[in-house]
Amino acid sequence: MTKEEIKKLFPEIDDVQSNELQEKTIKAFQIAFEQGGWDKDNIHKAPVTLNWDGCKIALIEHIRDVTTMAKMSYDHLSKYYVQNNASIDRDVVICGALLHDLGKLTEFSMKDGVLQHSENYNLLRHPLSGAIMASMAGLPDKIVHLIAVHSFEGDQSYQTNESRFVREIDKFVFDNGVCGLKKKI
Repeated sequence: MTKEEIKKLFPEIDDVQSNELQEKTIKAFQIAFEQGGWDKDNIHKAPVTLNWDGCKIALIEHIRDVTTMAKMSYDHLSKYYVQNNASIDRDVVICGALLHDLGKLTEFSMKDGVLQHSENYNLLRHPLSGAIMASMAGLPDKIVHLIAVHSFEGDQSYQTNESRFVREIDKFVFDNGVCGLKKKI
């Protein structure tokens, strides 16, 4: 996908102050779209999950919801980090929110018109594959780390202020999205 197509899918990229981080974020998406076989015609069919009966949330919608909530929460709550002399980088929060589920673009696939888990679903769950692709795009370790530890794989891992922030918002958004649905066993 082109830079313009990705920015149209994720206009929140423009909220990142650093032009370099914007470009690397777009590059990470391009790598993931290519590796996962997604394009402008089928990307809106990419699911956030296949593990909950009746979940109709698209991956793009989930990413944008997490990013919007992260940005709004940061803008409202960063006063506490300032008051407590704890650093938290807004660009890392926004990039991390945009890219936290990058690996889902390779975790899910479309085969013969049917959405399914990809062949490497169990070997390279989305936090790992997303972190690898973010690194390939040249993103800083702080963002690669955030992607790697945002899900249950990060339960026993070190968390930066930014990774903890995005992780909690992602969990909140996801839990609200599947509220009332039944998890598949």
